[in-house]
Amino acid sequence: MKKKIAFQGRCGAYSESAAYHLFGTDIEVIPVDTFEEIYEQIANGSVDGGVVPIENSTAGSIYENYDLLFKWRLPIVAEVKLQISHALCVLPGTQIENLKKIISHPQGLAQCSLFFEKHPHIEASAVYDTAGSAEAVALAKDSTLGAIASSYAANVYGLDVLAEGIENLPGIHFTRFYALQKEARPFEKTENLKTTLLFTLANSGKSGALYNALGCFAKRNLNLTRIESRPHPDKPWEYIFHMSFEGNPEETLASEALKELGEYADFIYLLGTFKGGEIKKLEYEKIGV
Repeated sequence: MKKKIAFQGRCGAYSESAAYHLFGTDIEVIPVDTFEEIYEQIANGSVDGGVVPIENSTAGSIYENYDLLFKWRLPIVAEVKLQISHALCVLPGTQIENLKKIISHPQGLAQCSLFFEKHPHIEASAVYDTAGSAEAVALAKDSTLGAIASSYAANVYGLDVLAEGIENLPGIHFTRFYALQKEARPFEKTENLKTTLLFTLANSGKSGALYNALGCFAKRNLNLTRIESRPHPDKPWEYIFHMSFEGNPEETLASEALKELGEYADFIYLLGTFKGGEIKKLEYEKIGV
């Protein structure tokens, strides 16, 4: 039986491509409307895993998923850095001079702002989802309407691609995705491991509290790859820190650092240890495109 893997959006979404990279191509993808539905379905066993975007190289962090990682505390088992390439998707036979409006996710529109500067006659209009915008164009059957989505989404919904790579920074636009499961996945004790954890400070108002916490890793030459603070949902003006470092928590230096961190933190939770994500391009051939 194929594993069921949930992602937010519609078929043809960038998250769907990430799912194939993270869980393999022999899976059944389950599109859902919200990020929290992914966590809910993993937790209740409706699906075997899920894919969530956590960071974009131009737009920054996806804060909702940082907050949901704390709320649900599902294990992170893998990551991938997916190269994003936006395409102009239209009904077959449509020419660019026919277009009056282009729809997409607000970030997709912002990332293609130079395209709209070159074509001032075209209105940019925000919708909830990139792949959903391609679906909307197909359903509308309106040759004055276009969508910014992936070439894969255009194929899924029977649209033509008038232009590819229309983002402002073609070739250097990436989104990092996490793979989540209900149970942690065993990891091989090889190089290029990354560990992600949550912690809160015991004396957050004390001078040097965060400095001391991070120093546990610096003094042992453990490289921090990411730290993000989010408001604590139950404690005003206190923060939850999401931190990633290169290393295996079972190794001596990392184990010592985490033990010392316990002197400065009143809460530590390991979200997962996994191989550092590789850069991948959109998956096409293996999913029948």
